[in-house]
Amino acid sequence: MKMSSPRDLADLADHFGYAPADLLARAARFSQGEALFAGGFVPDASLVQVGRRLTHEGGSDVHVPL
Repeated sequence: MKMSSPRDLADLADHFGYAPADLLARAARFSQGEALFAGGFVPDASLVQVGRRLTHEGGSDVHVPL
């Protein structure tokens, strides 16, 4: 999600201190599909590009056989 408000970015920096300030500042200029990953599930804060969705958009669940 694009964060364009300087106040929102400052709040994120306060709550999620594991993202470097320069990468947080870039969040204001993200294009569709761009994201910042930071925290315990990645070794280093990273900018990523998410690919196109693989499933048809339609609002239904995916069947999972039991």
